[in-house]
Amino acid sequence: MDNLDKGKNKVCVDCGSKYCPCHLAFSGECIKCSLIRGEKTCDCSWQGVCVYNEVQHNKNQILNNRKEHVCEILEKREIEEDIFLAKIKIPNTLAIELNVVGAYVLLKAINRDSSIYNAPISVMDIDKENNILEIIIKSRGIKTKTLLDFNEIIVKGPYFNGIFGVDKIKKIKQSNCIVILGGLSQVNSINVVKKLLDNNNSVEVFFNKNLTILDEVKEKLNNLGVNIHIIDIEEDKDFITDYIKRNDVKLVYSGGNNTFNKCMRNLVDSVDKDIALSIANNNLICCGEGICGACTVNVNGERIKSCKAQINSRDFLRIM
Repeated sequence: MDNLDKGKNKVCVDCGSKYCPCHLAFSGECIKCSLIRGEKTCDCSWQGVCVYNEVQHNKNQILNNRKEHVCEILEKREIEEDIFLAKIKIPNTLAIELNVVGAYVLLKAINRDSSIYNAPISVMDIDKENNILEIIIKSRGIKTKTLLDFNEIIVKGPYFNGIFGVDKIKKIKQSNCIVILGGLSQVNSINVVKKLLDNNNSVEVFFNKNLTILDEVKEKLNNLGVNIHIIDIEEDKDFITDYIKRNDVKLVYSGGNNTFNKCMRNLVDSVDKDIALSIANNNLICCGEGICGACTVNVNGERIKSCKAQINSRDFLRIM
């Protein structure tokens, strides 16, 4: 049985990192630790540093909060209508931490004081040598319209739960994998493909031509040496299912909105429900810390904070 299905034994993306214990642990709502939640027995199956002991030893003092950094915007340009590419100079430590699957940041315009203006933005790529964060911003609301109006921007991070099924992506090795992309969720595919290639997997990328295709993403994927196919996801369903069967595909990453990801789940499940499925996390994220509750979803009768807890991709799509 998948660990994600074992009652409250959820996978927290912050567990074991320097940001653990977090606010939830000190308020008795730890995602991972049953003892902190007030239960009588330990059922976390965690083999790292004990979160419960850390909380007890630190006497309810938060260890590490994510910091806000005032960063220089090195480049900003409109690449599609109301869609902007930005390159931001960030601290070296932050660049290292963001160079992982599912990473995102909270951005805020330099003239905004309140955290209510924080906008969650996926990491497209990290230039590790020069400590440059590359992102794509869709201008469509008060949080995003003024982000690039100045030469500096406030960056808060790192955050890690931009993808459900991160574990599957990290663990799979020497297998055939496909990445299917549609719309702006395609931006987080770069680190997905990098990780799959690092683990000696074969990767094929498919773009849905009926949704936005960003040349910047396509170029980066080309530079990684993967084959790219432009398809019509409706007309070419039979082609995709046949490809999955013929090539014994073991993992599918679906980088689209929830409707797109549901379509991909149905397509994959029509071949084999045991194929690993990872998806972009498109749920509402506000604080990124599990505090505000905006991201909470009810999965199998359990309320889960989707900004921090990993959720089985298929379970998540059933409720969307």
